Amino acid sequence: MKHAYKDGKIVLAGQFYEKAPYEMANERIGVTVDGLGGLSAYRIADHANNYIESFFALSVAVDGVPLDPYEQKTVELVGRTVTLRTFCGGKTLTVKQFLTKDDNGVFFEIETEKDAALTVTLNCRSAKSQDQMGADFIRGENFLLSASAKGDWLRANDAFYTGANKRIRFLFTFDGEADAHRAAFRDFDRRARETQGEIDSVQIPASARSEEEKALYLAAYFTSLENHKTVGDFRAFAAGCAYIYPLRTYFRDSYFTMLPLYSSRAELVRDEILTLAKGVAPDGTCPSAVKSDYTAFWGDHFDSPSFLMLELFDYVTHTGDTAILDAEVNGKTVLEIADAALRKLSERADKTGLLYKEGDYNKRDWADEVNRNGYVTYVEALYARALSSAARLFAGRDDKRAREYQGTFERVKAAINDILFDEEKGYYVNYKTADFTEDNLSVDTVFTLLFGIADEEKANRVLDNMERILETKNNREQKGGDFGVMCVYPLYKGKTATCNKSMRPYDYHNGSNWCYLTAMYAYAKYLYGRDFRYPLLSCFDYNVAQGHYTLVEYFSPAAETGGALQGWSGDIAFVYEQIGKKNFFE
Repeated sequence: MKHAYKDGKIVLAGQFYEKAPYEMANERIGVTVDGLGGLSAYRIADHANNYIESFFALSVAVDGVPLDPYEQKTVELVGRTVTLRTFCGGKTLTVKQFLTKDDNGVFFEIETEKDAALTVTLNCRSAKSQDQMGADFIRGENFLLSASAKGDWLRANDAFYTGANKRIRFLFTFDGEADAHRAAFRDFDRRARETQGEIDSVQIPASARSEEEKALYLAAYFTSLENHKTVGDFRAFAAGCAYIYPLRTYFRDSYFTMLPLYSSRAELVRDEILTLAKGVAPDGTCPSAVKSDYTAFWGDHFDSPSFLMLELFDYVTHTGDTAILDAEVNGKTVLEIADAALRKLSERADKTGLLYKEGDYNKRDWADEVNRNGYVTYVEALYARALSSAARLFAGRDDKRAREYQGTFERVKAAINDILFDEEKGYYVNYKTADFTEDNLSVDTVFTLLFGIADEEKANRVLDNMERILETKNNREQKGGDFGVMCVYPLYKGKTATCNKSMRPYDYHNGSNWCYLTAMYAYAKYLYGRDFRYPLLSCFDYNVAQGHYTLVEYFSPAAETGGALQGWSGDIAFVYEQIGKKNFFE
């Protein structure tokens, strides 16, 4: 479909039959609308049947004339809303779909011109019903449906038929509670206003200058916000719609997901930190993620402890809320838990001061399909930042410990520059062991620049090389054309270096574009006075053109595109917010 941007919205134009998949989510569910007025997926957080495909289709007629699939339409996408406009029987037809912030249900409003007869059929392919029912409220075995006009449910067709003049409203809920569903439908108008008000309340930074950048900012902001989930007392950010059963929150994904929310939704950041703290083992071991029952998801990881300290430091620094340091979780303060996690991680340091990833098949950091062992620049940069953050948090509370952390930070910073910076190549190598160096350029080494590990001369050399090697518009060796910033190049060496999707060239961790890291690279370019808009827009430009209208996790021309509405890709909004401000990481 043709695309344009207006007032912060993605605006698509084409024939009615053309699909426009769009992900929306709230505190309890995630859905995919199809751009035809129907749903193609419905997920419920922490629900065993959390992914229901081919959910249902919408069929409409006006004055007895069915909607022509070749009729022209526009589809507007922003936040938790979709608005479809077309003509049917020569009359205007509008279909709106939206989610509220926390209802388990999808709201529909279908409207045509005054006095026109509107007929609607919902074909609910995944719904299990009882025998034929006819009403404005239907309770099936696994769904609830409310309608503003009475109709008939025909079990033989798995369909609900209804009609009215001008307008019909629906609320569809999969596996929900009847009382909450009916209360939500009775309150349709207020919920519609609040959903629109949520969009209107977002302040688009002046740095988002073009209509495209305004749409990108809102898409990124809502990518972060919509991944927040509440189930019982579990309040945290999921990595994306595909990561809600079992519901868990990742130390690393959440760090980047929350970056745009410090100024507007700081309470969600606070809840995330408390949730992660509950998942730290008594000995300080941090898993990759914490499940909704606060148990570990996938072992201990080398980046998780650092991210916990980073989140705590950033939160205190940018909100002034020092009370969180003394908040108690499992009988310890949050600062004590973060301290224990960092000290446990420090046990993996060798005589150089750097962390050493033991084992030939150690995939326990963000690149979890690459056997990066030994000294990994990304891991070391995060560790250095965590040490510096801990020193500043303990200053005035425990000055001896603050000095210890500061001294270790200085030692680690020096070792990163001595051991991992390649003077001949002009950048930090990916990783190094005693007998092997993976000397390709990885975009995740950009944290050495953001965290003040590289001096200005080194930083500019690194950026020169990232522009030349990782920006696809400049790299003529790779044959994928211009798709933004590769996560690594040249590709990994050795038959045992990668596994799964990353074994394929330009797929997953082996040369695709990861939006969250591309955003961090864009921020580094901004801080050093370079063109940051090309990398920042690259993920949006490419994927909208490919028909992916919500921000994805990773992509390349040679790879199947990663999951949509992926939380940490929301850090693109953070970069726009930081333009004109001092370095967030100072």
